[in-house]
Amino acid sequence: MARRSFERRTAFLRKFLQTGTLGPISFGLTLLDVAALIGPPRWWVTDVHDFQFPLDWGYSGLEISFSVEQPHHIERLKIDPAALTGKKFHSFCQLLGLSLDDLPIEGRPSAMLSSGVWGLDGVKVGIHPDPSDPKLSIDIEGIELLYAVFDSDAERFQRTDINQTAALLDEYAFLLGIYAHPSEGGSRDKRPERWHTMRSQDYLQIVG
Repeated sequence: MARRSFERRTAFLRKFLQTGTLGPISFGLTLLDVAALIGPPRWWVTDVHDFQFPLDWGYSGLEISFSVEQPHHIERLKIDPAALTGKKFHSFCQLLGLSLDDLPIEGRPSAMLSSGVWGLDGVKVGIHPDPSDPKLSIDIEGIELLYAVFDSDAERFQRTDINQTAALLDEYAFLLGIYAHPSEGGSRDKRPERWHTMRSQDYLQIVG
């Protein structure tokens, strides 16, 4: 188990998007390790598992989910982009902060793809073309950036083909969540069946 730490650490968004590592927090650590490294959560969810203690922990803009099986390893990390709006640096808690590395998290999905974080060959773009719930994801092994649109913009997606949907999502979608999960087996929520997957290069060609 990790030793109790009182040292403030800085994580970097670019590295998180490349590796899933968030400063001292990485997959393979347990619930007790996280408590030792960054302290107890600000809030938790108690109604997901029938356990005597919560397995979903929340900090400011960060959610950490742990496995049901002992010793309760990290199963998923989620960063809430809404907590990062207008900032260059964000504090999840007293012991862990995040440098945003000037990445375009408030911009278009195409801007994130073109930011140089990843080589594009391994990156996929998922499109959910349902006009009642259009979404876009950027996926690379172990990492997912999920984009959505406001209800007021959803009407724009009526009677569009996949290329038109992709172009509209690039213009109107906002970053809803940044997820990391173990690459050998994900804990991401199952997607609806109607997702369309394309290469990132093809997506950029469509929207560019």
